[in-house]
Amino acid sequence: MDFYLDSADYGKITEYVEAYNIKGVTSNPTIIVKDKADIMKLIEVVPKDKELFVQVISDELEGIIAETKKLMSLSENIIVKIPATPNGLKAIKILREQNIKTLATGIYSVEQALMAANCGAAYVAPYVNRICDLEIDGVKAALEIQKTFRQQNIDCKVLAASFKNMMQVKELMINGIDAVTISVDLMEKLIYNKNTEYAVKDFVSAWKEYTGNDVLGLL
Repeated sequence: MDFYLDSADYGKITEYVEAYNIKGVTSNPTIIVKDKADIMKLIEVVPKDKELFVQVISDELEGIIAETKKLMSLSENIIVKIPATPNGLKAIKILREQNIKTLATGIYSVEQALMAANCGAAYVAPYVNRICDLEIDGVKAALEIQKTFRQQNIDCKVLAASFKNMMQVKELMINGIDAVTISVDLMEKLIYNKNTEYAVKDFVSAWKEYTGNDVLGLL
């Protein structure tokens, strides 16, 4: 499976994406505003061999298509996120006919994901925790989308988004989701485990007591 960083924080992108083989970076207007970011700067910061997802603002068909083409003209690694509205789905179909890859965002159901894939979306992004806020199991919904796509051999990746905690992410990971995009806070929980740090300290302490050195001493 693939991991994406859901952030517009330049420092965290630089710190994590290359070091931990993150597939790419996802953003949306809310994230860009929160991190006080700039699209052109994001393009500079995200390595060219990584995917950068940027979302359109317009909700009119012509505007969605125009914004998509403008964004794609800025960098070859940009994939445009288009909300799965009626106009969004129309735009996804038109853009697909022009061999332009898109991600259908704001997915809340299997049927919505299927329609987005049918229109030609290369990715769909189910909003796991937002679905949970509707008193529906968001993890189950995302996995149902994944299962349906595989059963029907649909060439569209499920990039699950909108997480509140690591349990949601873990359930998707162990059940074979294609990809997840997670916040900096959750990414840090994937990378760091305090118990591992404690174990390392025990190893070093034992070695130092035995040898007088806190390094292996072979160099």
